[in-house]
Amino acid sequence: MRDGIALTGLEGTNPLGFLAALGVQVLFDCEEHQPRLWWTDDIVPNAVVAPEFDVDHIVEQALQVFPRWIESPALAPGFGAKSDDDAKFSPGNLRKYLEKTRSYQPGNRLASALVADRSLDGKGKVAKPTDLYFTAGQLKFLKIARDVLAGVERDEIVEGLLGPWSYSSTLSSLGWDTTDDRIYALAATNPATDKKLTNPGAEALAILGLSRHPVFAGQDRRGRDRTFTQGCAGPWRRGGTYTWPIWTRPATPNAVLSLLAHATGRDEEIRLRSKWYRGWGLSQVMRSAIRRSDQGGYGTFGPPVIAWSAFGGS
Repeated sequence: MRDGIALTGLEGTNPLGFLAALGVQVLFDCEEHQPRLWWTDDIVPNAVVAPEFDVDHIVEQALQVFPRWIESPALAPGFGAKSDDDAKFSPGNLRKYLEKTRSYQPGNRLASALVADRSLDGKGKVAKPTDLYFTAGQLKFLKIARDVLAGVERDEIVEGLLGPWSYSSTLSSLGWDTTDDRIYALAATNPATDKKLTNPGAEALAILGLSRHPVFAGQDRRGRDRTFTQGCAGPWRRGGTYTWPIWTRPATPNAVLSLLAHATGRDEEIRLRSKWYRGWGLSQVMRSAIRRSDQGGYGTFGPPVIAWSAFGGS
């Protein structure tokens, strides 16, 4: 491993750990000096950042940045409607929301990773959010994001960065941890009735990491309107996936954005690009299925699999 600070709590095989590692870089978006990010080459890769960004530095930055995100128009739209909490904006408010979040301030980048102009549900009544929007029913995406960023404490951020995760908080979750994929058929009772405990340090950083995954409006293979999310593929309801790269060379935020854009997609796309992956410092490309419940459409990530590996990929 190159010299750096190992963030042993952020595992690259868990989408929550991966998104949280991206969030560490996002913390410094408005700073002159920004951390390079890479991963160990262990069986379970851990995030690593440049040595000048030690854990104390990251935590202090997080405690300053999280409140700014809470106050941003991206997380607090201020329309006086339920979409202030669930991000399912009416067509008129969708345009206003994207206009309000054009200025470059902490948090606003999240808007373009959450909804896209003219990207509406099948009935054309409300905005259709990112594929990584896993909440439904009484769980409201923006409200949970604000609650997590407001409620996370210093020691929970440290735990998120260094682990082990204790799953001791009652703060809500956005559902990106692979442990959320609890299979009812293998449980003695319905897990949906349990009070799920979470790791708000990792959750808070992952909210920032989501902003690295822009969305855009388009049409699926059947010609139906669709919100597409960078890193995701397949239909929204069933058969969707999230794919992400693991790299072992220190990468600046701009380099990470390039890796996220090029080391993702369907198998055929990965095969076409894989001839460059080793040269880019990739060690593997991971993928998790996106599963949604029949009732409500709550999302979870399935167990990760290796879509490509430098040690056996083509």
